[in-house]
Amino acid sequence: MTESGIDPGLAALAVAVAQGIGGPVAAAARPVDLGPGGPLGDWTETARLIARHRVQGLASPTLLKVSGGAMPVDLKTSLIRATMLAVQAQRKQMDLLLRVLTALQQKGIRALALKGGMLGHCYMARPELRLSNDIDVLVDPARLDEAEAVIAGFGYYRYVPAEDWRPAWLVHYRKWAKDSAFLPHEGGPMIECHWRLFNNWKLLPLDFETLWQNRRIERVHDVDVPMMGDAQQLVYLAVHGAFHAWFRLKWVADFAAVFCAMTPEDRREVAALARRLGVAPLYDHAMSLTERLFAIPLTDEERARVSAAPGRAALDGFALVSLHHSDASAWGIKHDRRYALRRALHNYRLRRDPGYVITQLRLDLNLATDVDKAGLSDHWLWLYPTLRGWRVVRNRVIHHLGRRRGR
Repeated sequence: MTESGIDPGLAALAVAVAQGIGGPVAAAARPVDLGPGGPLGDWTETARLIARHRVQGLASPTLLKVSGGAMPVDLKTSLIRATMLAVQAQRKQMDLLLRVLTALQQKGIRALALKGGMLGHCYMARPELRLSNDIDVLVDPARLDEAEAVIAGFGYYRYVPAEDWRPAWLVHYRKWAKDSAFLPHEGGPMIECHWRLFNNWKLLPLDFETLWQNRRIERVHDVDVPMMGDAQQLVYLAVHGAFHAWFRLKWVADFAAVFCAMTPEDRREVAALARRLGVAPLYDHAMSLTERLFAIPLTDEERARVSAAPGRAALDGFALVSLHHSDASAWGIKHDRRYALRRALHNYRLRRDPGYVITQLRLDLNLATDVDKAGLSDHWLWLYPTLRGWRVVRNRVIHHLGRRRGR
């Protein structure tokens, strides 16, 4: 491990990613040997790290350039092919995003582009290198049904929640979840239609009207693309990363790119916004990780806030565990019960106020995706949290007893 608690391979990968981002992020990167004699000399492990953190586009050009003839030909060919396919897919995603936003605008439905390719377009030297697996759109909650119909019109069907759900199930889902997922009938990226930023609306209290009033407009191929304003964008990226324990390096890279695009004076206003929204510790935690991984210089004021941030050391520590986890995705969590438990408990320490904790507990008991499996009629749906709580406890006891008998 390096002095900052980062595995040398991951630290070197961050340098390669910084070069892909370009600008001040690349300029701040630590001097690291990215060649065959450096920490990334184990090319098989390097390829795994690149895929694990989904930074094929940002990291591969630099690594291919510095590797010379040391990288095995089959691995180099595979990396070039994977990167080219990913870049092509990213360009198609951007085209689809623009068409979806145009269709929504023609219907008079307000919508914002979230995360993904638009971050690359606005804050990175080569936008197509910032890869994304899906398209995220935040729509006016008052016109959610119409927005979903527009998305379906592009040859998509609603995958979560299923299209055949009863109205009562759908009402329950939309109360406790933040988005619906659409898959194409014939090839293409998933589209997530959001009506709020997080399942727990108390985590980051920014409603759609506030976001819309402070939106930023980007012109892309003659299409106006509304996005979150820079200040709210940076706070959102900090909270989004913290919520997921930063298990992908690309999320730290996103924060670093937006952070470096702002002046110290602008960042002071962002810090004030984070304090007003009650997420200052999460914002300071994001700055700490950005400095550790990308060597982004902080002002004396920012460094003092990071040092004094409550709970920052614990948040940093678990983020490093997640970043180094072999697979902290949903699939990996399912097969690592100890880490899954830590992730579940992690959600409860993101904010200290009782309202957030109580809402998080209610969310866990009202798991929206399983309401159709409860076997309850619409009249008795209010019993779902109790039924789910009982089943969770029962399954935990059975699992524990099974482990004891197996010893």
